[in-house]
Amino acid sequence: MNIFKQILLAFLTVVCLVSCDKEDTDEKSEILDRVSINAKWVVEGTSEFKSFEFNESGNYIVIKESTTKSSENNSILFGTYEYDDDKTLILSDLGTIIISDFGTDNITFVVNGTSGDITLNANKQKEMDRSEQTDLFCRTWKMSSLNGVDVAGTDLEMTVVFSRSGTYFVKYVKPVNGIIGGLAKWSWLNTKKTEFVYSWELSIGNEDEGTVEIIEVTSDMLKVLEVFEDGEEELSILVPVAN
Repeated sequence: MNIFKQILLAFLTVVCLVSCDKEDTDEKSEILDRVSINAKWVVEGTSEFKSFEFNESGNYIVIKESTTKSSENNSILFGTYEYDDDKTLILSDLGTIIISDFGTDNITFVVNGTSGDITLNANKQKEMDRSEQTDLFCRTWKMSSLNGVDVAGTDLEMTVVFSRSGTYFVKYVKPVNGIIGGLAKWSWLNTKKTEFVYSWELSIGNEDEGTVEIIEVTSDMLKVLEVFEDGEEELSILVPVAN
């Protein structure tokens, strides 16, 4: 999967213990809260933020209003997040988010960043239906090899995120020519979920779309093959990231 080539050409998430029952209830509540935050939340109205997205790998993607297709100029923020408590999340390189109201499809939270507190309302973006293949595929990955060659320490070393909301995000470990990464849209190409299509135009149905075949996906590895118009083939192997 020549993500590097495509980006260059296209651009550019004091407790009182009264009884064992209460402890169990609290633990279940915390688990439910932490799982349900893992989605893409689109901010309502005018704001410097367009969306917040969290995944089960422990990563977040924040899209700011000035976003184009690259993560230059801090228009795309990417990092890790952790819970300080059930309603408070600490986002690396951004600040703290405090959830004040949470529903199935909407959320209200306060962003406590370097520029002060901002209260935001956001709606959950529609997601693809869950399936074993989709759940295995949608996570944070790290590029391991390209055509059998280890990419560690090279310009092709990168982190890749796929989500059920259709987000396809790439961040290079070593930015090239000022390109830190890129944001694209992806979708399954067939019902068997063995191929997917992606576009750096952030919408499916454009001429610049790329098609990728999933050779194998497990909880430990993702192997994909991309064939380009000139006949060049690239076999990429990625491994999951757990933060």
